[in-house]
Amino acid sequence: MTIHQIMERLQKNIKPYEEYVVDDEVMQAMNSISNAEELVKPILELIGNNATVDFGTPGYLVHFVESFYNKGYEELLIQSVIKTPTPHNIWLLHRCYNNVKDTKHNTYKIIAMELKNSDTTPIEVKKQIDFYNWD
Repeated sequence: MTIHQIMERLQKNIKPYEEYVVDDEVMQAMNSISNAEELVKPILELIGNNATVDFGTPGYLVHFVESFYNKGYEELLIQSVIKTPTPHNIWLLHRCYNNVKDTKHNTYKIIAMELKNSDTTPIEVKKQIDFYNWD
């Protein structure tokens, strides 16, 4: 399966207000594709563009993208959160923030506080930011 085919299959599994499920064939393809790191950005976009989907806590897609932590995932997550903040990607951002040794630790907090203070940030995102400790 190509990245495009994987993303098509992931997109087809989107069901608002339901738990997101990745079928075994797609999981296997994601784990065996040689350029798997190229899936991180489109998966984060999928999560960012589907705020009403329950992607799990953490769920397979989260485990997958987080496997690229310290390999470019953080930068892509920051871009996703800034572009389309959702409760789920705020949760992902806070998971990164919890690593006090992360060189972007303070950046995560700054992004969260800027979103919290923005008039354009959806209220459910602000509630999610407030739910976490950023100190």
